[in-house]
Amino acid sequence: MTATRDPAVLAAWLDARLDGYETAVIAGGDGSLSVAYNVAATRSGLTLGYIPAGFGNATSHLLRLPRDPEGLAKVLRAGDARPVDLVDVDGRLALFAGGGWDALVAGRYAAAGARRLPGWAMAVARSIPDLWHRLVVEVRADGWVVHRGPMEMVVIGTTPFYGRGLCVNPGARPDAGRLSLRVYAGPAPRLALEAGRWALGMRPRAERVDARRVDLHVLGGGEIPVQADGDVIGVRSDWSFEVRPAAVRLIGRWS
Repeated sequence: MTATRDPAVLAAWLDARLDGYETAVIAGGDGSLSVAYNVAATRSGLTLGYIPAGFGNATSHLLRLPRDPEGLAKVLRAGDARPVDLVDVDGRLALFAGGGWDALVAGRYAAAGARRLPGWAMAVARSIPDLWHRLVVEVRADGWVVHRGPMEMVVIGTTPFYGRGLCVNPGARPDAGRLSLRVYAGPAPRLALEAGRWALGMRPRAERVDARRVDLHVLGGGEIPVQADGDVIGVRSDWSFEVRPAAVRLIGRWS
């Protein structure tokens, strides 16, 4: 067992201990599991299980994990593992990534100590003024321009879910061999309506685009933050996202 907020420290800790194991069960949030993806992807035959112990726990919804300990233990013992596609964000593997406003919220949540619901609510409140300062971006999917103009946020990944089970990217699949992306252009009132649709489990109005590679570029200067599985990984003007088919094996309730 280890406790750290530094992904590099956790990666080194896991890397030193996983040789010789067929299955590793990770207890933590989406970010901790994401670190394990990057370690497991270097080892053939290693399967990952998950005990959701974070705040968002988006992956638990994809894997349809029960909330009660007995039910979760039953799923882990059954060991129904499937290969899962991941998004490669400049070498960092994750189930989902986001650029723009959601990454601002994620960064402020972590910087304030990741204090679960109160911390998340405060991070959202502090980030509301940023909704009125949209960056102008160009988004390309397999080389084709799918958006050029102002944007609040873009989501890219192989799972429909963000934290707390919000269905931000419906239609995204972990076994399709491609990424699914949605550009939420805004403005703020329109994004608020979309957020209501996420919470109600309704399909957002932003259209889904499927691709093997997505490129994000800020036009006219400026930089955009990007998060991967809830952890901010940087702030730049240019980002690339590629699908990594069958990158890891995850235990879940697949049937």
